[in-house]
Amino acid sequence: MKKTLLLVTSNEHKLQEFKELIDSDRFEIISLKEVGYTQEIIEDQTTYHDQAVKKVEALIELFPEMVIIADDSGIEIEAFDYGPGVYSARFKPEMSQHQRNEWICDQVQQSEKKHAAFVCAIACYVKDQPIFVTVNRCFGEISNHPTHDFGFGYDPIFIPDGYNDTFQTLPKSIKNKVSHRALAVSSLMTYLRGLS
Repeated sequence: MKKTLLLVTSNEHKLQEFKELIDSDRFEIISLKEVGYTQEIIEDQTTYHDQAVKKVEALIELFPEMVIIADDSGIEIEAFDYGPGVYSARFKPEMSQHQRNEWICDQVQQSEKKHAAFVCAIACYVKDQPIFVTVNRCFGEISNHPTHDFGFGYDPIFIPDGYNDTFQTLPKSIKNKVSHRALAVSSLMTYLRGLS
């Protein structure tokens, strides 16, 4: 029988990405929507590790028998002293994501500091176990301009090392091997398999 993992998100795109990355022969994944949880979890921690742990801890009391996982991710850009980091989702809130991506590309081109990394932390609660956390990075650079008009988050402006295309335009089969989230989920799967 498959084990159910509760992912602390209401974001359908993130849920779909996790579904593509997990070991679907052994696990199935559900979101907050499917357990009827609608409260906002305030993201006020200063590290990916602590942010992911806070999201998991918010659900433990309500669902103590479930395996609960949460991720926190961001982009670190050399031109911005490796920011916005944990503040990536709230960076330049007055702009749309597309405007933000265009602005970042312009700034990076002016600075000529193109190095960047996507970061993903995943925290996992399993009853009677200490909370497991893995933090993983995918290194690359910022593109000269966003690919296409729109895409998920910063995917249209990040080119991973060893490739010429952004996360948005790379085949999903490649992104799902090299991305920060793919690396973190791989660590999570190793941990969960080791418990069963």
